[in-house]
Amino acid sequence: MRNKVTYSILMASLFIYSFGLYAEEINGREREQADLKKTVAAAKARINSADTYQWKDTLRFLPEISVSRRSPYNDATSEETETYVSASISLSQFYDVADIEEQREIIKRKAARRVESLGYSIEKLIERKYLVIDQLGKLKQMIKSIEDPLEAANWQNRADQLQLQLNEILIEIEQLYAEIEYTCVEVER
Repeated sequence: MRNKVTYSILMASLFIYSFGLYAEEINGREREQADLKKTVAAAKARINSADTYQWKDTLRFLPEISVSRRSPYNDATSEETETYVSASISLSQFYDVADIEEQREIIKRKAARRVESLGYSIEKLIERKYLVIDQLGKLKQMIKSIEDPLEAANWQNRADQLQLQLNEILIEIEQLYAEIEYTCVEVER
């Protein structure tokens, strides 16, 4: 009878503890997903507001200027030498600028789509992270209730593997956030 009461108290406390962890996980998950949505929206806004033309594109409109001197062969220093200055403008430069605009718009669309894709990947990793955290919490509770040291060591080994998996997920999330930033910087250049 005493074992049943102890078991009931243990299960009730485990339930209450797991419910508290679950509520914290929901708040953390919702907060992370809201932060992710803000980050993706800000990245897309940065991409869309990036300039189509850059300063180096305006240099295409400058005329080509050349300076030359003309004189008889032996009299390069004589007063009869003439200096010519010429400037030329090519109309094909206007077509180049139009091509630049089309290429930049394509790059911006690809970057916006890439940011959306990275956001989706991060969202799924956040879900996986909280599943692993939930499993890890339950496993730790089970380890505390196991009396056999050998069995507890086996379960602790499983908990350590889950902790490693959680660390890898966190690293992957951070890498994807950095990739979103890198995509924005590439478009803004």
